[in-house]
Parts: sequence; structure tokens; C-alpha cells
Amino acid sequence: MSITRPAPTPSRPTLSAIDAPPPAVSVDNNRCHLYGICVQEAPSVFRLTTRGTLDYVADPSAHSADQVRQAARCCPMQAISLRHATPPRGPRRRVRGRERIVVVGTGPAGLSAAMRLRRRGFDGELVLVGDERLGPYNRPALSKQYLAGAWGADDLRLDASEADAAWRLGTRVTGLDPGRRVLTLPGAEQLPFDGLVMATGVDARRMDRAPLHSDRILTLRSFDDARAIRSAFAEADGRIVIVGGGFVGCELACAARSRAMDVTIVAQGAPLLHRTLGSRLGRIVGRLHRQAGVDLRLGTRIVEWRETGKGLRLRLAGGDVLDAGLVVLGLGGVPRVDWLAGTGLDTTDGVLCDASCHVIGPLGAPMPGCVAAGDVARWPNWRFDAVPRRVEHWINAVEMGQAAADALLAGPAAATPFTPVPRFWSEQHGIRLQAVGSPALGSRVSLVEGSPKELRFLAAFTRPVSADALQLTGVVGFDSSERLLAYHHLVGRVWSLRELAEHLPSAAAADGAYGRAGAITAEIR
Repeated sequence: MSITRPAPTPSRPTLSAIDAPPPAVSVDNNRCHLYGICVQEAPSVFRLTTRGTLDYVADPSAHSADQVRQAARCCPMQAISLRHATPPRGPRRRVRGRERIVVVGTGPAGLSAAMRLRRRGFDGELVLVGDERLGPYNRPALSKQYLAGAWGADDLRLDASEADAAWRLGTRVTGLDPGRRVLTLPGAEQLPFDGLVMATGVDARRMDRAPLHSDRILTLRSFDDARAIRSAFAEADGRIVIVGGGFVGCELACAARSRAMDVTIVAQGAPLLHRTLGSRLGRIVGRLHRQAGVDLRLGTRIVEWRETGKGLRLRLAGGDVLDAGLVVLGLGGVPRVDWLAGTGLDTTDGVLCDASCHVIGPLGAPMPGCVAAGDVARWPNWRFDAVPRRVEHWINAVEMGQAAADALLAGPAAATPFTPVPRFWSEQHGIRLQAVGSPALGSRVSLVEGSPKELRFLAAFTRPVSADALQLTGVVGFDSSERLLAYHHLVGRVWSLRELAEHLPSAAAADGAYGRAGAITAEIR
């Protein structure tokens, strides 16, 4: 497989032209789960220790102010608080004289784009339109802390004051006329724009054969969905069946087991998380769930649904029958692009964009004044190759919202490619699972240090790019946050076989905390 790679470009634009005041930093120890994202963003301020603690500088220098703010935005647990953190705006800017920018979507990508526009000095009218009535909130926590009962609704809210925008919450955009630059809202309302950010995210995927109107079959995407599931958890009589073996399904199962509920996961694929982590790591995750008391029915599907009056009776392929008090569908998401019907845009698996986040128009060229970000955007990340893909992760949404805002202000000709290192995290029955890069792009997984038996290890994913070279596509860590940090800047690099064997282990063991991990060819069993 050959990969066409342009000259290296920065993965995230900097704000060096703006003198930002230094914020005072505090970290909520009750929230912090030691994922180490803050260390990746601001290594001069945050540090993970070998004792399993987080050290940080409470009063960092002005030079690190932007890095600290980015660390706070990307923190998975939103555990970092900044005082006196409102940054100054840059020089007053308009999008080539335009007066109004509309952001469609009020999730992390939309909010991040709006704040970046203000940070970059845009002083025109900024309108955020979203179909949820609740303002921006921490969506990943829905399937984790919120459903487990550890967080309430107030714990989820995100500070959106920096956006300084007009909010149209509870409003679903129904159409777009890209030629006239007009959005259609309910009631045939027309909303003209000069610049547009598409950040509508995804809708929860449904099952074709599942009953449409049963209140015992729920999905998870929004806060309202999570609130309904949380109430159903409290009232459910009988087993909870989770349909889907991806991250959403696994985290739903973890939340239900934390509340001492009987749980079964039904998934067509096997093992768990195999699409993201591959079969070897997926089997380890499966063992975690079984040890926690989760009943796994993998490699099968539901072929019959029946209401019993007290619950649902599910018949699986092969004849097994499950009685459930509640079924939750955790089947992933479908890009929310219905409002783009008839525009001529390529919405196959999301909105097609160029490398700088500009939407590709009907004629195949980037559209000035129109960008996309977050889960709905499909773009080529040149760190890996030129294939457009979507990435459904919190940190990518934050970073892509910022990159899209920069691209909107710069225009297609001057905008820089968005080439991030994707990062994601999860907790599976008390084990922290983290990744840098895109492990799913790899064709081989190798142990680089630690012990899978002890559930504390790092695994590297690679793929061949020539007869004698491999690309590092991602690294996954189980309870190894501090060790994962050494790999972040290596993701996407192409190595000769000799370099891969020599440099990756030494980079991972640079501080000697674990000693040399051994050859990268040590396979995970």
C-alpha cells in the first residue's frame, strides 16, 4: 500500500500573535481520572508522576496560557478550572467583509468553532443553531459518569460565555441553499449567512426490525436520551439488554453493572470493540466484561421482538431467548445530513471536506465561506493518507472546530490542512483504556511494553507502506496513561523495519520507569 503524503504541516494553528493573560489553574481531584490529556497539551504545566498522581503549576507563565486553555477544553473529565481565563480577542476581522457567521450544531465542535472565531477577532454577528434545548454539555460523560449516577445534569454543562453568540436552541435546521447562502428553519423561516460552520454531529443508529414505539427500547445520543435511560435503569424490572459491541454499548454495560444490574450485550460482531481495537485487544475487553458479570452474546443478532406486558422477549439467531425489562441500542451514529438533501453536496457517510475542513461543493471544489467540523465531517487527515474519513471523538471535535474556524477566516487558498493525532479514551470496569492515533488503520498489533495479563500495557498498531517500511497508525494503552505520552508525536511516522525495532521501544522507556520493553515484534496473545 502506498501513501501520498504532502509536506508536513502543523496539526493545529497557534495563536502566537495574541498576548494571552496567564490563567490560574486548579484541578478537581474528584473528577480527574489521570488520562494525561492535559500533559499532552501543556507539558510545561502538567505532569503525570510514576506515583500515579498529577502535578501541575497553579500559576503558569503567560507563555503557556494558550496551551493551558487547550488542556482545559480537551480534558475528558472537565476537571481543570481556570481563573481570570477569558482571553483577549485578536485584531478585528471579518470573513472578507461578511457580517454573519452561522454555526449549525451546538455540540463540542460547534462551540469550539464559535469560541475560536471570537478568539481570532471576528466581531460580526455569530449565531449558533441547535436542535437540543440544552446548551453545550459534556456528551461523552453521558454513557459514563451520568448513567452511572456519579454526575448530575449540572456537572455536564460547558462554559459557552466566550462565544458571545445568539443562540437558537431547540431549532432544527431543515434545509440549505448554498448558492443563495440561506438556511431554512422550521416554519419556513429563512436565515441568511455569510459564513457557515456545519457541526450537526450524528443521530443514534436504530434497528430496522426493532419496535418503533416501545418505551422499553431506548437509544443514547442526547442528554434527553440519557435522562430517559437513567430513569429506566431505576425502574427496570429484569435484565438490561444492550445491543451493540462498540464503545457506546460497552460503556452502557459498565454503567448498568456499576448499579448492580443484570446485563447482557448482544452484538453481531465479535469480539467487543473489534472494529476499533482489533480482535486481540477486543478479546481482552471481553474478558473484563465477563469477569464483571456481563453476559456476552456475540456473533449473533436479534431476529424477533415481542412485548410480554412485563417486558420484552428477544429471540436470537440460533434460537436462544432473552427476557428483558429494558433494551438500549448502542449501535453508533449516523451523520446528521438530512438537512443537506438537494444541495448537491457529497454526504456519503458525512459531509465531504478537503484537508482544511472546507466543504467540497457540487462542482468538486472547496466552497469559500463553508466549513464542517466534528462527527459529521469527512476529511483526509494527511498525517495518515489522502482518504477522507470521519472521526467520532470528543477531542477531535474540539480541535476540528478550531481548525474549521481558522479555515473559514483564511479562505480555501490560505487555509492549512488539519492533521491531528486523534485521541480517545474509555473506562471498562475500572480499567482506563486510551489511544493515540487511529488504531483501526493498522493491520498488525504488537506489544511494546507491559503485560496484558496484568492489564497494564501498551500495544502499537502498524501497517506496511512499502516492502521495508511501516507506518505507526496508533498506540493503545490499558492503565498506562503516563507511558502513552511518549508515543503521541510518533503517530503517523513511517519507519524502516530496523528503525521500528530500535527506536519505538527506547522512546517508550525513555524515563526508565519500566525498563526496556523488548522488541516491538512481541505479539499480543
